[in-house]
Amino acid sequence: MRKTKDILIFVFAITVVSALAYVIFLFFYVQKRYAGIPTDPKSIFTESRYLYGISSNDNLKLRTEYLLIKTVRDSIIKYEYKSTTDSTRNLKVSYLTKNQELQFDLTDYVKYENKTIQSNSNSEIWFDMYEMKEPISDGMSPVMFNKDYGILAIANPLGPSAFFMDKPNDSLQVMKISEKLY
Repeated sequence: MRKTKDILIFVFAITVVSALAYVIFLFFYVQKRYAGIPTDPKSIFTESRYLYGISSNDNLKLRTEYLLIKTVRDSIIKYEYKSTTDSTRNLKVSYLTKNQELQFDLTDYVKYENKTIQSNSNSEIWFDMYEMKEPISDGMSPVMFNKDYGILAIANPLGPSAFFMDKPNDSLQVMKISEKLY
């Protein structure tokens, strides 16, 4: 009887300590992830982007126009891509300026290559390559990104890749970017 009581007390103590450790871990994780994000935007910019998609059989297709809303804050730049035709296809991305990381919902991306490609031959805008911090087999990676422009391209190994162009008829540039992406 005494032995059973001691075992129950021990199991209860381990359970309480584990739960407490998990709560502390969550607290620090949330604090680390969202620390330093101010609430007041410094500036907001709005531009048009045109989504092209390349499917697995190399068909290039202009899908839809997006409205890019870029909100600049002290330590973070938020990019919201709003589809003009289907609100379920909206995309939100954050760029953490301090450590130069991208965040798509709960997925973090890190820079692995600088100045990979120019947006076009007349432009001074260069794009960096980002990959998933913790890669998964069906993850979208790599991503071409510039903090002034936003996302240029997202590779998708299991579906169509996405290209956010600033001109509606830019098929040749999309094909050049596609070659560099793969």
